[in-house]
Amino acid sequence: MERGKKWVALIALSTLIIASVPAWARSSRPARSREDLTLPSASGPPVRLPVRRTQTGLPADLSVPARQTDRWGATSDIGWFLADPEQLSAASALLMDADTGAILFARHHMERRSPASTTKIMTALLILEEGRLSEKVVITGRAAAVTGTGLGLRRGQQVTLRDLLWAILIKSANDAALAAAEHVGGSEERFVARMNAKADSLGMEGTHFTNPHGLDNPDHYSTAYDLAILTRQALRNPTFARMVQTREAQLSILTGRNGKVVKRKVIRTHNQLLDQFAGADGVKTGYTEQAGRCLVASATRGDHRLITVLLNDSRRWTEAAALLEYGFAALGGRASSLGISDGGPTDTPKGEGG
Repeated sequence: MERGKKWVALIALSTLIIASVPAWARSSRPARSREDLTLPSASGPPVRLPVRRTQTGLPADLSVPARQTDRWGATSDIGWFLADPEQLSAASALLMDADTGAILFARHHMERRSPASTTKIMTALLILEEGRLSEKVVITGRAAAVTGTGLGLRRGQQVTLRDLLWAILIKSANDAALAAAEHVGGSEERFVARMNAKADSLGMEGTHFTNPHGLDNPDHYSTAYDLAILTRQALRNPTFARMVQTREAQLSILTGRNGKVVKRKVIRTHNQLLDQFAGADGVKTGYTEQAGRCLVASATRGDHRLITVLLNDSRRWTEAAALLEYGFAALGGRASSLGISDGGPTDTPKGEGG
């Protein structure tokens, strides 16, 4: 009898202890930490992501789709980079609404880096603003000797400023850039001074130029943000906008005694997006050993134009496409499937400046 009373008392005590414990402590499932939130996925299983601040300025409750790759190596889910911008190969990246100047995505966009031939956006803009495109330019020995990607110009040859501009923007020709700069500015040094003055007037606070072609120099640098500002301004020039969306052009080089022998040369763009991305309409590629592969790209769909800048990016084509697709989707535009190749052998630069 006494033993029975003890069991009753023990059962009653156990009941009181269990009732006093919070419900979450009694659950057989572990509590979900605020530092380990599962976000919904557009396709596939949920993606478990740590809570972190990004440079996107996007709402914290934004659904982030799982990253999936197709046979091109491109990602098929729009915005895969939002949860973790470090997934991008680009050392610096920026996506800007060209109409409003609003930044839709940014990663290390204020860091100073070598811009390579994206420099030529400024060179071209100054040529259009200050030069006469119909004038003939006599190629100097200094311009003919510049290294890297070029037309193979020779001292004494003559080329119109317009054709040099085509070569600068499509071929990314360093010799054409220097020849045009000498002609418009009177000398390379004076032209570069105008480049820096123009940069100052546009508010490009993280930029300094030492040459018109973009070959590496410790004092020659820019930022993804500044290049977007520059490109937004340049695209307002209708001649610039038309040239950077052109895939192929034919140039005339006057050579021989008195320049009476006309040499025709066909040049083709390095910008693979023009053939592969719906709405692509510019702008400029770049490469040097120090800068890596660079790209300033633009695309227009409906009433929206976007600009993306990628510096030192081994996956510049697929990541530019991903950023642009995300931007159009964010602005309410129609998204198309991603099918952009990283370029492979076709994206192997043939010389510095491309």
